[in-house]
Amino acid sequence: MICLGYYSKEKNDIINKYCFDNNISKIFILSPKKFYFDCSFHDHEFIEYSDIIEYVFFYRLLQEIDKNVLVVVNECLRTQNRYDLTYNCIRNFLNQTSHQLIFQYLPIIDTLDDFFILFDFDTRSKWKREKTESLLKESRIEVKPISIKLNKIEVKVDDALHKKYLKGKDKLFDNIGLRDPHTIPRNLYLLSGKAKLTKVNPLKKYIGRNNRFKLDNLSTYKENSFYDKYSVFEFCHNFISFSDFLALSKQTKIDVLVSALKVDQWYFERFQSWIQRINDAYSKIQ
Repeated sequence: MICLGYYSKEKNDIINKYCFDNNISKIFILSPKKFYFDCSFHDHEFIEYSDIIEYVFFYRLLQEIDKNVLVVVNECLRTQNRYDLTYNCIRNFLNQTSHQLIFQYLPIIDTLDDFFILFDFDTRSKWKREKTESLLKESRIEVKPISIKLNKIEVKVDDALHKKYLKGKDKLFDNIGLRDPHTIPRNLYLLSGKAKLTKVNPLKKYIGRNNRFKLDNLSTYKENSFYDKYSVFEFCHNFISFSDFLALSKQTKIDVLVSALKVDQWYFERFQSWIQRINDAYSKIQ
């Protein structure tokens, strides 16, 4: 079964009910460490996502997973590569038992194709070479849709910053060569930081790419826990980092500082489009 949008306590309740109904003897929970949760089942073991491919874990689990073991795949949608080595290892574990629960906060990283990675786990890759929406009925899917809303906070920029932005853009385009073209927006986006400082409220929490301005109330996307409500000082570039932030913070309504520079507008529209793809995925999955 695939469970989307569930919190830690709800995951534990689902696991306990499943174990009671199916006479489970042990649970292996495959999960990135930052997504570990309190599991009250008497015999459970967490396996850190990055350790799954290590021989010492891989071969032991192949030996210990049997028909009475439940494998829980928790927040393991980490890459869009359906044939990733870690994913292949997980599928090997799932072939050892008929009992699996797949937990994921959001259904995709970027596109609906990503959901089929979770579908592979739940169906033991029976349709691994296919990605048609009609197949989704072959899996039991429980969904608690997450409705994300971004609220734009406009930030003005002065002429000096605008000129610096144009000069920086021209320089980046002149030197891009064969490098990743996303280098351009990544670097240009950082230029609006000083303008956004004028909108920072010392009583609020913010999240950004780095803390180059030494703000006491700013966290970065690299952190493994978020306990407050945050405004976006600047977006990360990769969707998965923002997805992790949402899953850990459980925020659904988020203020975003957006300067008048075109690159800021581009990032805001980029993440708005991403949210729409998440909503579209829900409508196709349910």
